[in-house]
Amino acid sequence: MRVAIYARYSSENQSEKSIDDQVRVCKNYAKERNFTVEKQHIYIDEALSGSLINRPGLQALEKAAEGKEIEGVIVDDLSRLSRSNHQMLTLVLKFNYLQVTIISVADGICTDDENSKLGIQIRGLVNELYLDDLRKKTMRGLEGQKLRGFSAGEKVYGYLSKPVGEIKLNHKGQAKYDGMVHKINPEEAEIIQRIFKEFAEGKSIHKIAIHLNEEKVPTKRNMLGGWNASTLSGILKNKKYIGGWDWRKGKNIRDPMTGKKKRVARPEKEIIPIFREDLTIIDKELWDRVQTRLTELKGTWPVSKRKRGFYQQKSYIHTSPTHLFSGLMQCNSCGGAIVLVSGKGSGYYGCYNSKRKTCQNTLLIPRKKIEEKVITELRKNVLTTENLEYVYKNVEKLTAEGLNEVPELLKKKEAQLEKIQQEVKNYLNFVKLGNFSKAVSGALTEAEKKNEELKREVESLEYQKENTFKAPPKEWINYRLERLGETLNKDTVLSALALKELLSPVILEPILNKEADLYRLFEGEEGHFKPYYIAHTKIQTLALLDDEHKGSNWLQ
Repeated sequence: MRVAIYARYSSENQSEKSIDDQVRVCKNYAKERNFTVEKQHIYIDEALSGSLINRPGLQALEKAAEGKEIEGVIVDDLSRLSRSNHQMLTLVLKFNYLQVTIISVADGICTDDENSKLGIQIRGLVNELYLDDLRKKTMRGLEGQKLRGFSAGEKVYGYLSKPVGEIKLNHKGQAKYDGMVHKINPEEAEIIQRIFKEFAEGKSIHKIAIHLNEEKVPTKRNMLGGWNASTLSGILKNKKYIGGWDWRKGKNIRDPMTGKKKRVARPEKEIIPIFREDLTIIDKELWDRVQTRLTELKGTWPVSKRKRGFYQQKSYIHTSPTHLFSGLMQCNSCGGAIVLVSGKGSGYYGCYNSKRKTCQNTLLIPRKKIEEKVITELRKNVLTTENLEYVYKNVEKLTAEGLNEVPELLKKKEAQLEKIQQEVKNYLNFVKLGNFSKAVSGALTEAEKKNEELKREVESLEYQKENTFKAPPKEWINYRLERLGETLNKDTVLSALALKELLSPVILEPILNKEADLYRLFEGEEGHFKPYYIAHTKIQTLALLDDEHKGSNWLQ
């Protein structure tokens, strides 16, 4: 009989010699029974898990069976074919269909024997249980390393892995350490901070990627394509940069048919929270700004109609405005967007639905006019030193009133802390005398827990007492106003986003004829009435008129 030999080893702790031993055992078995084994029909898979179905050696073996090149397959034991019971039974059925006999030397199983079915089922179940046990032991070991502050194999941009502890040699003569620890990589940390700051200031992910590639900034694994939107999006959502190194957030599940892995989230109760302040690269304030902008961006990416469902695509203008008022204004008549509908001069804003013939508001207004008018009014009536000084002083007053009880509460908590610390000390002295029981253990644990809670409360109250809010000096307010003015004058994405935060939404109410002019802005004046807009913002209402000849807006 023409037979093939299949051998496999998977774990790093197994020796490569395991392959040679398996092949030798199978050759001896074939020789004793006068089976023919040709060199090209010895198939091996090295360092590949028995749960994988797409192994090169196994696939080549199947191809040989399909081509009628062999009549049988010899393995050292059935687990070499697969440790997955489902996969192994599928392989047995396939080889039976191809009229190829499977022989397991160690198990004493031959599929030509009708009584082998039960043995195959039992062996498959044992192999699968071994795989589950190995998986649990591996995860337990990784979890222990993680809780001791070591790396569990994560490779994250912005960090280095450094070996620590005693060096030992494994059975292969390779150096092994007690563990690897993460350290901040200063050069990469600067890039991380730059990415977060630029995105928070309004730059798109795509533009950030372009600039990084133009500057030839290396990626973590020096990817051929360089930086891309997917990589940057992952960085901006990675909580590790604010110290969140939680363990067991997700797990890999394998498709039983294809062998492909898929990452899925674990239930909240299975996650082990780990905070590493020493590995923090991004401060909480910047992180929150970035997450807010990412939330706003949802729905602005191109999505195919097939995948969109009931989800409506949003305009990218809302998160990356091209002008100061892009995506900020709405038509009072129909609720639709006010957009640039003409490119003449600096451009004209008008109702988008009017262009589609679904709104009667045909009034246009020059882009420059609305920008100049609103910014001027903001500076004159809202963004003044007096207004901001008034706000800051009131905040200081209200904060002080809210913290009046802090000194007394702090004194009370300190007394409670002192009492519970003495209680813990008494329990420990009691245990030292040999008096230990389950009840004492429970009481001590509860007292220690209460001690930690009171410590945190005292620290919080001390911080509040020492860091009460104080209104900034007038010079600081003036400086910040100057900087804000400079930002608004630049007509950049950052200035547009600042205006959106301050005014959004801006409702434009069209006054198209004299009868509709409830504001009486042309009352008593000679000459023809001209249409104009009234802009309603959340802080002020103003008429958008040209000072020289009033309504400078025109109809489409």
